[in-house]
Amino acid sequence: MGFLQEETRLNLASASKRLRRVYMPSLFQYCIIQTQQLPRTPPKAIHAYVRHLRIWGRYSPENDTPEFFSVLDQLPFITSITFDFATDGVPWFAVQQCLQRPNISSLSFTYMSPWLNPVPVSSWVEDTLPPPGAVLSPSSLTTLSYATVCWRELKERPYGARLPDTEDLIRAYAVEARGLGALVPTIMDTVQTLRIPLDTSPVDAMCEGIWPSLTNLSLRGAYGHSMPVDVIPTLLSRMPRLSSLSIEVAQPPSHSRAPIFGSGIPVGCEHLQLRSLTVAYPDPEDAIFSFVGVDLLHLSLRDWPRFYYPLRGFVLLRFVAPILSASECLRLLTRMNTPNLQSLEVVYRVDDSDADDLLLHHIVTTYTQLSRLEIHRYRAEGDDTMPPYHHISQILAPMASRSLRLLLLNLDLGHMAGPLATRRQVLRQNRALLDHPNMFECASVIITTAGVERLELMMHDGSLSFWDGYDLRDGECVMDCSSHTYQLQDCERPLGGQEWRYLHNSNWN
Repeated sequence: MGFLQEETRLNLASASKRLRRVYMPSLFQYCIIQTQQLPRTPPKAIHAYVRHLRIWGRYSPENDTPEFFSVLDQLPFITSITFDFATDGVPWFAVQQCLQRPNISSLSFTYMSPWLNPVPVSSWVEDTLPPPGAVLSPSSLTTLSYATVCWRELKERPYGARLPDTEDLIRAYAVEARGLGALVPTIMDTVQTLRIPLDTSPVDAMCEGIWPSLTNLSLRGAYGHSMPVDVIPTLLSRMPRLSSLSIEVAQPPSHSRAPIFGSGIPVGCEHLQLRSLTVAYPDPEDAIFSFVGVDLLHLSLRDWPRFYYPLRGFVLLRFVAPILSASECLRLLTRMNTPNLQSLEVVYRVDDSDADDLLLHHIVTTYTQLSRLEIHRYRAEGDDTMPPYHHISQILAPMASRSLRLLLLNLDLGHMAGPLATRRQVLRQNRALLDHPNMFECASVIITTAGVERLELMMHDGSLSFWDGYDLRDGECVMDCSSHTYQLQDCERPLGGQEWRYLHNSNWN
C-alpha cells in the first residue's frame, strides 16, 4: 500500500498500532533537523527508519565538535544527507563528518547552500576548506549533487544590496572551486550520479582520471573564463559507463554552440549506450546526434538559460541564446536513429513555415512511443501574427491515439499570456477558469483537436513563467485549477523592473 499519499498513510497509522508498525518505515524514512537543534536527535523510536536526513540551517565555528554531529551515529541506516539553507556555505568539517561514514552514499547541496556568497564572502567557512591542491582520501559516495540556478550571481546577495562587482564574483567562484576541487576527486572511483556546475568544478583533474562507475552526469553553469570549449568531449572520454548525460551550460559569446562530441566520436566514447540525453543550445552537426541510437529513451534539445528571458525583455549580458531554427532541428533529428523515444523536448524558432510543418510531421511519424512531448516554438523574427495553434494541433493529433499522454506547449503566445495579478487570486480561490477567455479557447482547441489527456501551456507574468494545466474529460477541456506548476529553476526571471534597468545601464559584466 505504498502508493497511498502520505497524509492518508499518516491517518491510517494513527488509527491502530498494527497499521502504525506497517507505515512507520515509509513515513519516517525522510527526516529534517535544524542546525540549531543539534546535537539533539530525532525521537529514538524512529531512528531505525530514517534513511534520508536533511540538515537545514546555517553553521557557526562553534559547531566544529564531534558532539554536534553525533546525530549521524544515532541513525544507523542513514544513507543520504542533504544540506539546505546553509546560506553562508557548508563548512568542511560538516562535509568531512559525512565522508567518514561509509553508510552515507549520497551527499546533496541545495542551491540555498552554496560555497558562493559574493556579497560578502563568508571568510570563516572559506577558512575551513582544504587548501588548494590538497589530496584527500577517497570516499565511498555514489551520488553527489551540488545544485545551481540561473542568475546565481544576482541571487546570492542580500535583498536590496548592490550588484556584485567583478572582484566579488572572482573571489566567490574561487571559494566554490576550492570546495568542489577538494570534494570531487575523492569520489572518482565510486560515484554513479554526479550533478555539478561546470564553471567551478576541477575539470582538469576530472579529465586526468577514469570514472569507472559513473552512469549519470549532469553539468550546469557556464564555461569558465580560461576553460577551453572542447573540455566536455575530453571529459566524456573518461566515463565508459555513462548512460545519462545532461549538458545545460550557458553558451559564451565567443563560441555560441560549444561541442559535446564535436566533429567526431572521442576516443573512449565508442561504446557508450546513452538512454537519456539533454543538451542546451545544441550544435546540429555535433557527432553525438548520429552516435546515439535505439537505446535512447529521453531526448531534450533545449535552452539554458531559457530563451524566453531575452524574448520578454531580460536581455542576457554575458551569454548568447542560439536556439535551433526549425530547419536545423529537423536536420538534427533526421540524423538520429532513436525510434524508442518515450520523452522528447524541442526548442526552436520558425524560419520557414514548410520546415515548421515538416519538423512536426517528422516527430509524429518517427516517435510512435512518446508518452511526453514538450515543444517550445518561437515565432520568426518580426512575426506578430497569432501562432497557428489549431493547425499545430491537427498535425499532433495522431500521437494521442498511440501513447502520448502529456503535451507541453510554449507557442510564444505573447499578448495572450496576460498579467497574473488577478489570475493568481482566481486560481487560489478556485472561482473561475481564466481572466482571458481567448486563452481558454486556445487550450480547448488544442486539447480537443490533438486529443491528448493532459495539456500544459506556458504562461508568463512580470516575474515568473509557469505551466498552466488542462485536462480532457468526456471530450471537454477542463482547466485544472489545482495545478499551477512553477518551475523556478528554469522559469524564474533574474530581476524586477527597477533592478533590471539598473543592471542594464551599468557596466557590470
